[in-house]
Amino acid sequence: MRTRALSLHQQGWSWTKIATELGCHRTTVMRLVHKWQQTGCIGDLPHRRKPRPQQQQQQQSPCGQPLPAHNRDQNASRRRESGRRRIATTADNRYLLQCASRRRTLTARQLASKLSAAAGRSISCQTVSSRLHEGGLFARRPVVCVPLSPALVRARLHWTHEHRSWTPEQWGHVFFTDESRFNIQNDSQRAMIWREPGTRYREPNMVERDHYRGGGLLIWAGIATNGRTDIYVFTGGSVTAVRYHAEILHPLVRPFIAAMGTDAIFMDDKARPHRAPLVRSYLESETIPQMAWPARSPDRNSIEHVRDMLGRRIAGRSVPPGLEALLEEWALLPQQAINGTIASMPRRC
Repeated sequence: MRTRALSLHQQGWSWTKIATELGCHRTTVMRLVHKWQQTGCIGDLPHRRKPRPQQQQQQQSPCGQPLPAHNRDQNASRRRESGRRRIATTADNRYLLQCASRRRTLTARQLASKLSAAAGRSISCQTVSSRLHEGGLFARRPVVCVPLSPALVRARLHWTHEHRSWTPEQWGHVFFTDESRFNIQNDSQRAMIWREPGTRYREPNMVERDHYRGGGLLIWAGIATNGRTDIYVFTGGSVTAVRYHAEILHPLVRPFIAAMGTDAIFMDDKARPHRAPLVRSYLESETIPQMAWPARSPDRNSIEHVRDMLGRRIAGRSVPPGLEALLEEWALLPQQAINGTIASMPRRC
């Protein structure tokens, strides 16, 4: 637009006519022409910089006079250095990215303090966050996992190498089992209510919740392709090897494994009651094959993912979930979803 305005002026157009043609104010056109007449330039003036050593020959204006260093830009584009200079330099940005990458738990305030101590410049927490965002780092919640020792890591890796070539058909012969604990009180943040603005603390909009989350239900269940057991609820006390044998293995596991056929494999984790001599001798006497399972590997167990499905279904209920709700949602859980979870084992190995 600047070049066109100058061209129309050279053709003899008036200020008002040029402004009307280009859709701007006549004062803008007057300032542009006066600037060109004084400097020979119609572009924005860049920041003043020291001339480069290799620049020996000065540029000249159309009238043959040398132009000052700040008037040598002959194009009509806007300068790239507009705005106030950043307080953090490129070296400061690299320092922030290195500190955040080495210690990912540092807060923006702590990073600002480290930069102030190292470079002697004080910057705000917002500036720190902006520089980290430009470098590709964003504040996110870390993934929660169980602590693993080097021996446990090697055991998990060895188990993965042994089973990563298994097909979905082979995983279909595995009977996955585990215990889980469900809270009677619904403390999930997924549960929402409808309320008017400013009525947060009214009685209909409040949910009573014990500070220690109230009582819970310790349950046991098992899943397989095209089948599942009923939920068994442990009443009173913890699970011991004697209870595991008398309440789970003999009345629930043995008939389910027999119904699955001779290729069935029983899977349970390495909890102490599951590896007691009483349990081992019973499984050997009943010729129930047991899958070797690495300790502290709930992510490998398909029933853990099914338990998460069940938890999401319970969290969506509008009333506090009790035992009846738990049993109902377990019965309504689609078997196709369970089959899909088991079929995904080759991908999760």
